[in-house]
Amino acid sequence: MNTGPADSTGGRAAEQERRAAEGVEGGAGGGTVHITSMSGGAIATGPYGHAAHYAAPQGATDEATRALLEAVDTLREHIRLLQPTEETAEVDGELEEVQGDIARTGRADSSRLERLRARLEAGATAVGGLASAAAVTQAVGELMQ
Repeated sequence: MNTGPADSTGGRAAEQERRAAEGVEGGAGGGTVHITSMSGGAIATGPYGHAAHYAAPQGATDEATRALLEAVDTLREHIRLLQPTEETAEVDGELEEVQGDIARTGRADSSRLERLRARLEAGATAVGGLASAAAVTQAVGELMQ
């Protein structure tokens, strides 16, 4: 049984070779993406591309929840700029859960928000020191009133 790289790509290498032999563009390392029209969603290209789209259900959220979602998006972007640590991974995971809650139900779980706010308000960590973390705690505070 061969467990080399070709198996771990699910036959992707063989498909790329077949497409190259047929003169078909695309696959890793080449090709073009054309998007004529798109409403919502996310697109990623390249061998390390990762697309994630988190949006609240239409009409299901209030202004405070939309503000929280925007602040969470920004903080997640800023966390990716920090040196990866256990703390950044844990906070990013909590933020992802908040996004998922909002996407599924139109609101975030209040106990999750309390934990997140407490962690960010401590401010003794790299994540807590980010200005975008303050924006998230402020948005959480608005929702919790």
